[in-house]
Amino acid sequence: MPHAVVTGAASGMGRLMVERLLERGWTVSAVDLDTPALHELAGTAGVSAYPCDVSDPQLVRAAAAAVLAAHPRIDRLVTAAGIAVIGRLDDLDPERVARPMQVNYLGTVAWVHALLPALRESGGELVLFASLAGWIVTPGYGAYTASKFALVGYAETLALELRGSGITVRAVCPPAVRTPMIDGVIRDGQSAAAVERSRPLSPGQVIDAIEKSLRRRRAKIWVFPGPAGIVWRVRRLAPGLVNAATTRLGG
Repeated sequence: MPHAVVTGAASGMGRLMVERLLERGWTVSAVDLDTPALHELAGTAGVSAYPCDVSDPQLVRAAAAAVLAAHPRIDRLVTAAGIAVIGRLDDLDPERVARPMQVNYLGTVAWVHALLPALRESGGELVLFASLAGWIVTPGYGAYTASKFALVGYAETLALELRGSGITVRAVCPPAVRTPMIDGVIRDGQSAAAVERSRPLSPGQVIDAIEKSLRRRRAKIWVFPGPAGIVWRVRRLAPGLVNAATTRLGG
């Protein structure tokens, strides 16, 4: 049966991805920093748990080696681990600005680097969780946005470099999604009303869009769930209009 590795597997979209894969007969190596929730997930048949802080390259290498020792064939890597740091850039110290870059961007880079040889052998699938925030900016989200802009550039470059390798690459760019990260945003000072104005999608809508794209092997790299594709197109044609809208949302 096919095998997948999912980071950020203990909650949110990573957790739902694991559940969908299990429903379809896959086995899963579940990676997450949240050890209690991760081991709860590992009680499910077909799931192996690998606690790992994705921002630490040495821990990623060790976890990846353990995964490959148990499951030499990897058919899909899903990098869903992510965090958000909220605040104006002039109010955040450099360490806080760097944290999303370490987790969202460099954590993804580390896992891709560790498992890319196995994906080449299997002709597997690489699903990178970017964000609509990798294309548009919102005041108060600069640290998060910077990490997702970096990930968008990385994903597009990687897709070009892997052309002809047999690996399918998808970069998922959802708008706001109802996950534990949304709760963290509210705790960090963003009002619940402002979050609701963004009309968050459900995790299921995002996973549905990913599965649909993967079924179409020749589909483009980008996956824009819900209204994200419309916002992306408007941003290309009328960036000032989108900036005005995101400024209202961020405020």
